[in-house]
Amino acid sequence: MKLLFKPSFERIYKKLPASEKAAVNKRVEELFDYYNKDVLFAGLRVRKISGKDNYFEIDTESNRRILIRKNMKLIEFIAYGNHDEIRRFLRSY
Repeated sequence: MKLLFKPSFERIYKKLPASEKAAVNKRVEELFDYYNKDVLFAGLRVRKISGKDNYFEIDTESNRRILIRKNMKLIEFIAYGNHDEIRRFLRSY
């Protein structure tokens, strides 16, 4: 499984404090391990976004979410934010 970080995600990620970056990195690593090694972490909460094909959100420890799109062999990291920011992003994307 390959990971692709879209510019929209990278712009947000660069502005995060170190503690939030650590939480995001942890989720990215857990997701990568899940798809490549079939290791399911109890705290990895991935939910499909209704009405959007192949779009999912992952909860982080800081009550924020990572928006991803999953294709056959590729996971695209698209955005990061709270519930309202992700919904707003999806409407404009």
